[in-house]
Amino acid sequence: MPDNQPNFTVTFKELAISAIKRQTRGHVIIVLGSDTDKKTYTSFSEINSKDFDPDDYFLLELCFTGNPKKVTVLKKEENLSTLTSKLDNYDNYILIYPDITQTEITGIKTYLGNIRAKNNYSIAIFANAESLDKEYLINFVSDGNITISYSSTIKTLTPAQYTVRIAGILSGLSSSRSLTYFELNEIVDAPISSDVDKEAKDGNLIIIYSSGTYKLGRAVNSLVTLQEGISEAFQKIRIVNIMDMIANDIITTFKTNYVGKYVNNYQNKKRFIGAVNTYLKSLAGLGVLDEANDNEIYLSYEKIKNYIESKGIQTSNMSYQDIITYNTGSYLFVDGVCSPVDCMEDLDLGFYLFQALESEV
Repeated sequence: MPDNQPNFTVTFKELAISAIKRQTRGHVIIVLGSDTDKKTYTSFSEINSKDFDPDDYFLLELCFTGNPKKVTVLKKEENLSTLTSKLDNYDNYILIYPDITQTEITGIKTYLGNIRAKNNYSIAIFANAESLDKEYLINFVSDGNITISYSSTIKTLTPAQYTVRIAGILSGLSSSRSLTYFELNEIVDAPISSDVDKEAKDGNLIIIYSSGTYKLGRAVNSLVTLQEGISEAFQKIRIVNIMDMIANDIITTFKTNYVGKYVNNYQNKKRFIGAVNTYLKSLAGLGVLDEANDNEIYLSYEKIKNYIESKGIQTSNMSYQDIITYNTGSYLFVDGVCSPVDCMEDLDLGFYLFQALESEV
């Protein structure tokens, strides 16, 4: 007899991705010191200034300049467990907590790791944090405060406060671009690192100054330790965002449209695979996945074979077709390949003077 609830596990490796329906990460959760709690807004105009102190009100306004789909405000709590119990009611968000302590950062890191293992693909953005080293945590690093001009007013923000701006940008970002070199036109002054390449290598998202404007540097998350199945692609915010998006899509769609509604026979398995592959093709058409590479899922011969053998049944005399059409109970075993597309960020251009180019064949 099954000893747990239906399991919806999507394992992300570089060559194993599956999805159904495209969704965006448009939800920002901000933890503030004001008394307002568990309140969600879809536009800044919905917010009553009387519900927040002036500083918090301004942070919400700054967040909405990035065009997030919605912003939820949670009240700061003395005990982190009280805050995480409220976070349990939300999924697939970007968490911002300007007043967070390093001890609380460690707790949130553990919390997000646990919920992501249960298919809640939320992330967090911290400022000048220590020992993150996770693809779902972004470490915005600045050696000092950031001065901005907004609504004809000059304001100075701490790096932690400025994370609300970054969260707003990320939540409303088009799928056709990354955070890299996103122009921060509101900044009038900000500290610039003396070694911007090292900052990226160390997993730090920073502000740079280039071509007369302040911009975000290379859009990396805090992951620095690579291992089998976790390559440098997982260090890019855009790539992780794509993988999280389509992981959430497949789980949501499977739960909503398939669980308990179809018998688990070969025909319905192929129907599900067809739906996934149609979606992957649409993602490729949108430039989210690479059209030049395979983007598809298929019934997993190895997983089904292992399942059969776990029942004490010999598979040596079974054909390939016998195995993939075998009755697998409630389990749908699939594997797949896909190729998320990064944005142009690096140029290697060489000019050869006084030489004619060879004609293309």
